[in-house]
Amino acid sequence: MVRTTRIGLALICAAVALSGCSSSESGSGDRARSEEAPPVDFKNPPKVSATPSMSSSRSLELPLEAYTWTDEEERTRRQGEDLLAADCMRGFGFDLEPRPVYRGDKALRDANRYGATDPDTASRFGYRIDPAARGPKPPEEDYSPAESLALFGPQDGQGERKTADGKSIPKGGCWGKALRDLAVKGPKVHPDKEEFASQLAIYTFQESQKDSRVEQVFAQWSDCMKKKGYDYKAPMEPVEDRTLQAAKAATSREIQVAEADVACKRAHNVIGVWYSVEVAYQNRAIEKNQQELDTLKERKEAILGAAAKASAD
Repeated sequence: MVRTTRIGLALICAAVALSGCSSSESGSGDRARSEEAPPVDFKNPPKVSATPSMSSSRSLELPLEAYTWTDEEERTRRQGEDLLAADCMRGFGFDLEPRPVYRGDKALRDANRYGATDPDTASRFGYRIDPAARGPKPPEEDYSPAESLALFGPQDGQGERKTADGKSIPKGGCWGKALRDLAVKGPKVHPDKEEFASQLAIYTFQESQKDSRVEQVFAQWSDCMKKKGYDYKAPMEPVEDRTLQAAKAATSREIQVAEADVACKRAHNVIGVWYSVEVAYQNRAIEKNQQELDTLKERKEAILGAAAKASAD
C-alpha cells in the first residue's frame, strides 16, 4: 500500500547545503543581522544618482534582486523540487504530496523593509504583520522512520543508505536527489555561497544605515519622534523594542508609536533617502562581486529550466 507523505517545514529546510532555506520561512528577511565583514569595501560611500520622494516602501526595485529568486521563480523551482522528489519517493512506495503553492513574500518584505511605512497597517497592527498578508503555514510533518529515511537519507548514526528491503537510497534521500537533479546542468556553487546575493543584501542594508546621508534623515526623524513624545534614535529601534510588543496583540501605545513613526518618515522623506542610498550600496556590491553573482544567476537559470522541464514531463 502506498502511503501519502505531506511536505512540511523540515523538508522545506532540509539539505540546506544543497539549496538553503528561504527567508520567507525563517521570517528574518533582509533585516537579518550579520557579524561577518562584508565582501566589499564600503569605507568610501557610493554616489547616489537621484533621491525620490517616497511615502511608502511598496514595489521596491533593488539591484540585487536580479540575482535572487523572484516569487514566480520560487514557485517554479518548488514545483520542480516537489515533482522530482515525489517521483523518487514512489520508487520506495510512498506518495509525496506537493507543498501548497508558494504565494510569495516580496510584497511583505518590501512593506516592512524600513519598518512601519503604511499608516493603515500601523493604525491596525502597530509593528506587527497583518495576518492576512502571510502565506499558509507548512503542514505538520508525520514521517514514519521508513519515510524519513527515503526522503532525507540516513541521519547521523543510521548507517548505510539502504531501506529495510535492500533498496539503495540516494545521498540526501529523495529530497537531496531532487535538488541535485535540478542543478546538474548549472555551474557548481559552493554550499556556503548559495545565498551570496541575499547575504550581500543584508550587508548593504546594514551599511546603508551607517551612511551620513541616512544618518542625517534618521536624526530628523528622531527629533520629530521626540516632539511626539517618543525617544528613538533610528527607525529600526521601535521595530525591535520588545516592550512595545510584549502583548499578544498591538496595544494602543504600540499603535500610537507606529503612527507617529510613519508620519515622521513621511515628513522627512526617510524612505526615499534610505532607499536611494541602499540602491547605491547594492550597485557597489554588484560591481565588486559581478563574476560570482553572474555564476549564481546562471545556476538559477539552469534550475528554472530543469524545473520547467520536470513540470512539462
